[in-house]
This record gives sequence, structure tokens and C-alpha cells, in this order.
Amino acid sequence: MDALLSGERTAEVIPFSLDAPVLYYPVRHHSPACARHLEQVITRYDPQCILVEGPENANDLLPVLTNPDTRAPVALYYAYRDEGRLLSEGDGEPEQFCCYYPFLDHSPELVALRAAAERGIPGRFIDLGYAEILLATQAARGLRTEAEKQNYASDRYLASNRFQQRLCEKAGLRSFEEFWEKYFETAGLSLSDEAFVRQMNTYCLLSRQNTPEVELREDGCLAREAHMARRVQEAAGQYRRVLVVAGGFHIWGLLHPDPSHLPDRTLPAGAQPVYPMRYTMPAADTLSGYASGMPAPGFYAQVWQALHSEQPERAWSDVVLDYLVRTGRRLRRDGDTISAFDETCAFQQAQLLAQLREKPEPGLYELRDAVLSSFVKGEASLSGVGPLRVLGELTTGQAVGQLCDGALIPPLATDFDKKCASFRLLRNAASAQEITLSIFSQSKHRAASRFFHQTVFLECGFARRTKGPDLLHGRDRNLIRESWTYRWTTAVDVALIEHAVSGATMEEACATELRQKMAVAAKAQQGAQLLLDGFLMGIGDVADELGEAMDRLLLADGDFTSLCQACACLSTLEEWQTQYGEQGSYDYPALLRRCFTRVLQLLPGMNTVDDHGVLGVQQACILLYQVTGRAAFSALRRPLTEAFGRLVRRDPIHPALHGAVLGLLYGSDPAWKTSIDRAIQGYLRGTRNMMLRSAAFLQGLFCTARDLLLVDRDFLGHIDALLVSLDEADFTALLPELRLAFSYFVPMETDRIARLAAELHGARTINLHRAGVDAAAYARAEQVDAWAAARLDAFGEEGDEG
Repeated sequence: MDALLSGERTAEVIPFSLDAPVLYYPVRHHSPACARHLEQVITRYDPQCILVEGPENANDLLPVLTNPDTRAPVALYYAYRDEGRLLSEGDGEPEQFCCYYPFLDHSPELVALRAAAERGIPGRFIDLGYAEILLATQAARGLRTEAEKQNYASDRYLASNRFQQRLCEKAGLRSFEEFWEKYFETAGLSLSDEAFVRQMNTYCLLSRQNTPEVELREDGCLAREAHMARRVQEAAGQYRRVLVVAGGFHIWGLLHPDPSHLPDRTLPAGAQPVYPMRYTMPAADTLSGYASGMPAPGFYAQVWQALHSEQPERAWSDVVLDYLVRTGRRLRRDGDTISAFDETCAFQQAQLLAQLREKPEPGLYELRDAVLSSFVKGEASLSGVGPLRVLGELTTGQAVGQLCDGALIPPLATDFDKKCASFRLLRNAASAQEITLSIFSQSKHRAASRFFHQTVFLECGFARRTKGPDLLHGRDRNLIRESWTYRWTTAVDVALIEHAVSGATMEEACATELRQKMAVAAKAQQGAQLLLDGFLMGIGDVADELGEAMDRLLLADGDFTSLCQACACLSTLEEWQTQYGEQGSYDYPALLRRCFTRVLQLLPGMNTVDDHGVLGVQQACILLYQVTGRAAFSALRRPLTEAFGRLVRRDPIHPALHGAVLGLLYGSDPAWKTSIDRAIQGYLRGTRNMMLRSAAFLQGLFCTARDLLLVDRDFLGHIDALLVSLDEADFTALLPELRLAFSYFVPMETDRIARLAAELHGARTINLHRAGVDAAAYARAEQVDAWAAARLDAFGEEGDEG
């Protein structure tokens, strides 16, 4: 490292003496080498107090983090809602902020806190509270950037600057991570504690000197360092030996604080809640977006374990060999031809690459290069990187953390865990699981389905239905089972924490938020869909309040489409309540009648609907007709047909809607056949424009009364006369809509219509299908095909020889 840094600007020497009353130890988050040296420094220094970089409003949770029953990976989840509008702009909803502070077994901060607990000495965080950091940070900077997943600590100052890029170019390394592993992880373990800390301080200080001060101020770094320095000063007045564990980038700032950067605004503790939560190895991977993570956390976790084995000097080599063997075993299980000899060659190559790169032992990057060279057969294309993909999954790891009993967990999260246990759902698996539920025959399966729907409603990201009846969209209603995939992720616990204010149980939280959403719904469609959500979640104890809100929406909503969608939802709920065990949970029939009445009031005015909206109006008319076909709603058939009658008498009226409504009226009363005949004659004998609208009329008619064409020869003759009278240009123009119109007939019906049409033109028979091929002819064709293939192969060989 000294040779690599030759020619760089000389960095100030940061003192490191085990005799100092305050000892500053620099770390990189989740670095095994930093954690290993820290263990040794703690033993040698024997501190009376350990201070750790981290938001101090989580100090009450340190007993949970250091409890022997807490198993990493875990994290602290910080949240802040800007109710006081200190950060929010405009008149909209107050902004919400949140971030994670993950801990792995090899995180130096967790190692320090555990050591303090084991020694019975004070250990605590000293950084600004999360909300205070936000207040000290400029908009769109630091923790206030619009990242998908915010992390308390970020390594971008160490990894993303021009100084670091020059070092990688000078060392011939491909990335900062490869640079870090070579000079700090593998080589760093062979250094003394003092030499390792000196190397850390030198690199971090040079990185800081290459970072503009304005960035540090805008990101809140200077304010944080001034606050941490004050906490260090307070501890130094109480204890004779204080160990400070902080990011290496901040050490110089702790030694040279500027009190003028101290924040002048604070918030009450209750304004920024913090909770401990389980975490996963995939979430801790830097490749998943974790800004302060290292790649392949599972790999470095195994290195950490090997460093505490009987042969720590072989830690890296043993771990590399283990991953090669595991990768080969997994590939063989998947059908690849990876032999033990391939694994041996790969391990030898990893060792030789380490020697070539002047590393004491092979690491993650030698492991990857060895797998690429020895396990990938042929070109490393998309189909040939399977070994690297398998290696990536293995080195990332699938471990899920666990919190100790008594941890500060919201009751909602506790209820979620109880529900998972009662339904035997795996909560500690990072991979997706599948389950099939017989929702209509087994009450426990129906209860599990309700639980899954509750997690969907709360947007936990826990479960996703892949198969089963879809009541909202009217699909797959013939299915009697539901299939779900589910997987626990950190986002699940985060969502439960955020929704904990709504209730102590899943049912209570969903019921509360269901009422809240219904109170702000503006359309009848939204209200009906919320009722459907409650139906699927099995929440029927808030029926009166939701029913009253739905009534208000029906009265206030004048949008025909919205009311039709609401009617479809309410019809579904009324029809399926018995199957789902929700009989009596809501007065669905009364709601459906009121919605039905509102739709009838608006229906006659839909005659001017355009081409884009006509299909929706057709479907609405069919739905209303189907509802009146049920015994409980048969009294509504008469007002419906009266509304239909007023609609078809309107002029103008869209031809597709005209045909559909006439077909429904014919289904209710065959006497309407006369009106249909007059209508089709009007389209046939009217102007050319009327004739060109006839195909749309037929489309509407056939979607509701296609039997007319099958049973009425006169009607068939009218259609035939229409088609015969068209010239080629008009026929071509009508063809798309004619195809759509006749798509309502099944193949057997189209065959019958074709024969009847042929008879109109004097043809007694018509051959619609080619005769099937018998078995003998098929076998003969196969023989000819095989002979031709053999001759082609022989011809190809002769050409190659020539």
C-alpha cells in the first residue's frame, strides 16, 4: 500500500496509541478484517466505555442487539414523518423518511457493542438522531436522496471518487471492492493492529482530502461529526479509557470538530420511532442496492467464521475451496457435467491468481475468475454463465436473522408471526415458497387465504396469488383452489411497523385502514372494490360503517362507468358470499339494488357513447340483465326492460349498443323480434353510411342473441342479402367488424351457419373439412421423410470431403 500511495499528497498522521485516554478506531462497515483487528484492539486496550457511530435515539435497543439470542443479520429501522413540515415543501401530505442500519456478525459496530455487553461496560451510539441528520442535510443530498432503499451508512466517499479511481488504475484492479479486498481484507489480516489502523487512516484521510468540503456540509457529515465529537468529549470526562469506533472517513473530523456545524434544531424522541427487525443476507448485498454493504455477504460471513477456527491462517483458502465444491455440487444436481477434477483445477487456478496478483491468499475475485475459467464450458454467453449465477447465489447467502424474546416488536408484527406459525408458513426462508389452498372446502385454508389477502391489502410484499378465482376482474371463477407464492423479506417487517398504528392484529389494522380508505373514496367503483377487499380478507365487523359510506358514494357519483364497475363488484359479492363463508357479513343485496337503480337512471342517456366506450356499456347491460335473472332480483327485470326500451328509441344510438340491447330485450320477450327485423332492414335498405354501420349492429346483436341466426331462416336471409349486396371495397371495410361479430359462435355453430348459407344459394352439400389422414398414409410419410433426411446427410458428408 505504501508503494501504491507514493506520489500522492502526504496525509496527516492520525495518532493511534493504546496508552491514549481516547482511542479512535477506523472501520468500514461489514469488513471482516476491521472486525478482527477490533477484537484484538479491545482486548489490548481494555476500554472502560465503547462509543459507536450510529443514531443515538436507538440506544435503548442496544440490549436487543447484543442479546445472545439475537442472531444476525438484523437491522434497526428508523422512521420520521415530517408532521411539523420542517422538511416538506408545498401543501401536500407531510413527507415520510425511513432508513435501515443493518448488522452482520462481522460488522465492526456490532462486534464493539457485543464486546461492551460481555465486559459489562457502557456501550452506546453517539451520532445524531435520524431526524436530526435529515434536518442537517440539504434536499436531494445524503439521506434525503430519493433512493429506493436508504441506508444510514454509505461508503460512497471511500468508493466513488477520483482518488480511488486513480488507485485502481495504478494497481491494475477492476473495482474498488477488488482493491479493498486485496489491500485490506486478505493482506490486512497479516498486519499488526497498529499497521492496519495506520493504513486505514491513511487511505480514509486521502479520500477525505479529495472530497470537496461543500459536499460534506450538504450531506450533513460536518454536523454529525461535531455532534459525535461532543459526545466523545463528554465520555472522556467520565472514563479514563474510551474506545471510539467510527467510519474511517469521519476519524479526522472527530479529531478536528467545528462546533459551528452543530445543529440548532432538535426533535422530541417520540417523533422518530426506531425498531429492531430481522434482516437477510440478500438485502445486505451491495449488489441489491445497499450503499454501505460489501458484495457477497455470505462469503465474507464464512470468512469471519473461519477466522475464529483452529486454523485462521488458512481462512481465505478454506472458504474459497468450500465454495468451489458447493458450486460444483449444485451444478451437478442441476444436470451440468462438473467433475472433481474441474474443482481441483479451479482451486489451483485461484491460488495461482492470488500469487500473480500479489495476494497472500485467494479471495472472492479469484474465486469468481476460477469458476469462470474452469466451470464455464464454451463461450461465456447468457446461456454459459450458469456457474457464475450459482456461485453468486451461494456467496450472497440466504440467512435470515432472528430477534431475541422480549424485543420491542409492534403487536402487529407479533400477530403476523403468530398467523404464519398457525398456517405453517416458513418465516425464515429467503427463497419463495408455494402453497395451494382449497378455499371452498377447508375452513383453515380459507382462513389462510384471508391472511394472504390481508398482507396484500397492507402492501407487505409477502404473498402473491398466482392462480385461483379472480373476483375483481371476473377471471378463473371456475377454479376451486388458490395458489400463492410467499417469501419473507425485510420489506415485510418494515410494512408491518409502518401499519402498526392501525391496529394490534392483522384484522384490526386492515379494518381500520379499510374504513380510512372508504372515507376518502370519491367514486362508487373505489368503494365497491374496497368492499371486495374486505370480503376477501374476511372483515365483516365494520359492515354498517362501510355500507353507509357506500350509500353516500352511490348517491354522489354520476359517472356511468364507475357505477357499472361498482355494480359488477356488488353483484359478485352477492353471488359468492355463501361460497366464501361471508353470508350476512354485509347487506349485499340492498347495496346491489341501490346501485342497480342508479345505473338505470343513467342508462337511457348512454345512446351517444363512442366506439371506445361502447363495449363497456354493452357489458354493463348484460350484467344488469344477468342480475335480474336471479330469483332475488327478478322484480327488477321490468324496470330494466323499460330502461332498455327508452334507450333503443333514442336517435342517434351507437349501432353496437343498439344491437346488444335489442338482443337482451328479445331474450326477455320474443315479441321484440319484430323490432330486430325492422332494425336490420333499416341498416340494409338505408343509406350507404347506414349499411356500413350494419356490421357493428350485428356485433352487438350476436353478443346477446346469437341464436337468432341459428333458428330464424328469414334473419339468415337478411344477413346473406347484406353480404351479397356489398361491393369489394365495402366488404373489405366491414370485414374486421364482421369477423368480430361472428366470433361469438363456436366452430360447430359456424359450420351450421355455413351450410344454411350454402343452401340459400342452391348448394345441397358443402365440404368444410379435409378428410383425416389414416395411419398407413402417416407411416408411409414418415418413411419418406426419414429417407430424405438420410440422403441429405449423406450429401452433406460428400460435400465436406470434396
